[in-house]
Amino acid sequence: MHAVLFFLFFLCSTVVFAADYEAGKQAYLKKDYALALEILKPLAEQGDSQAQITMGLMYDYGHGVEKSPAESIKWYLMAAEQGVPLVQHDIGVKYFQGQGVEQNYLEAAKWWEQSANSGIADSQFNLGLMHYRGIGIPKDYVKAAKLFEAAAKQGHGNAQYSLAVMYAFGQSKTKDYATALEWFNKSAEQDIAQAQFNLGVFHENGYGVDKDTNKAREWYQLAADQGLPEAKKKLQALGNIKTTVATKSENVDAGNKVVPTPEKTTNSIPATVEQPSTSNSELNLSNWLRQQAADNYTLQLGSVINENDIVNYIKQSGLGVKAGYIVVNVNGITRYTAIYGLYDTYKNAEIAFSELPLAIQKAKPWVRNTGILQGILQ
Repeated sequence: MHAVLFFLFFLCSTVVFAADYEAGKQAYLKKDYALALEILKPLAEQGDSQAQITMGLMYDYGHGVEKSPAESIKWYLMAAEQGVPLVQHDIGVKYFQGQGVEQNYLEAAKWWEQSANSGIADSQFNLGLMHYRGIGIPKDYVKAAKLFEAAAKQGHGNAQYSLAVMYAFGQSKTKDYATALEWFNKSAEQDIAQAQFNLGVFHENGYGVDKDTNKAREWYQLAADQGLPEAKKKLQALGNIKTTVATKSENVDAGNKVVPTPEKTTNSIPATVEQPSTSNSELNLSNWLRQQAADNYTLQLGSVINENDIVNYIKQSGLGVKAGYIVVNVNGITRYTAIYGLYDTYKNAEIAFSELPLAIQKAKPWVRNTGILQGILQ
């Protein structure tokens, strides 16, 4: 009998907390930060992870409170410790880059390992990169390859590129140009300039394919069009002839997660990982968002620190013309935030959430007020 009463009490308490959080969230979206703080802080202190995340945001942006990176990360850590994978990933980024905390690679690796185990492709890639380069942890090519492969199978362009590099050098298994070519092609399909460049190297030198200078030129041209210096030098050496775009492999993974990487380097058939920077004016909705009413809503699908990653994510999402990204500034850091649709009420935005592909729903898009987003546009 006592067990039944306890269960009923717990169930009723959960419903009350959910209702309270919704009220706090609505206050936050309406920019009534004083009311949001009054409602959400007690919930956060009692262990509500969503309230903890919102408290973290309030201190991140200085919404109703004085900006405090230390206070912000305190609340984020509470949510991360409850097993929220996306928050765990962001905590890893903060420790890796020293945002609001002292830089600590071991802590970054710890949090990325937890979110990587939950299937977050950006964490899998970043942790793989740490193992690959021995950043704060011992080099381990076997672990790096497993992590790169896990992210690559989700369609992560830079992970596909990194995995190709490892096959090209035989760094976790025997050298395998055929498999390297497969992953380079997948990565090149996502406009990863270093992958395009290395396909040029493969065709120029006959690594796993017949030598074909014309094809090599085509791939070098694609990489050079993105500003890759090595590709421009190769074109000069071969005779800078503008050619048609190379015919690419059609066997492309339609993954759903593309994310930021900690750092970049370059090399010919590099043993390191390149993070090229590209732009796409058609997908950049920053100016469009500025023109919208401040009391509308949109769905935030994700936010990263590399523009090319967000462009690739949107292109792979299959969401069509309703999807794009905005450029925002968070604590002095430029971020690229994917958004979807425009809605006159919060309720309509929630309905639209249910219409998204299941893979994107699992990433838990966030209903955002346009006025709040306008306030952090770069």
